[in-house]
Amino acid sequence: MTSTPEFLIVYGTLRSPFDNHFAQYLRQRGRYVGEGKFKGQAFDMGSYPGAVYDEASQRYVHGTVFNIGHQKESILTYLDYYEGVGDDFEQPTEFIRAIVPVEVNDTRIDCWIYLYNLPTAEKPLIESGDYAQYIGNPYKPV
Repeated sequence: MTSTPEFLIVYGTLRSPFDNHFAQYLRQRGRYVGEGKFKGQAFDMGSYPGAVYDEASQRYVHGTVFNIGHQKESILTYLDYYEGVGDDFEQPTEFIRAIVPVEVNDTRIDCWIYLYNLPTAEKPLIESGDYAQYIGNPYKPV
């Protein structure tokens, strides 16, 4: 696995059709690669999803992949703040930044991702693995 991938996958409120300031920031600075998926599960956290990676899972979580290589450090630092990731936040944080293998455009690439970091036992499963579809606001290409 690549230790510093050039790619980021987003599966929740950073993905189209969401248009918050942080989603706009990512779309302006990252280059759209395509729609991707990774093995795991997505859960409904209320007003946003949380996903867990599970290599053995039969389920997939769907998201949008961006190439962030040209501004990787600044993009990840900015999104760490949005996701509440890092030592400046109360530990354990709700999300962690990790690297997972993602299937995109008939290829498998390593991507940065923000994964849910707390227990999910009481959280509703998003059966489709696609948060935008789940909330009735289907994905629209960037």
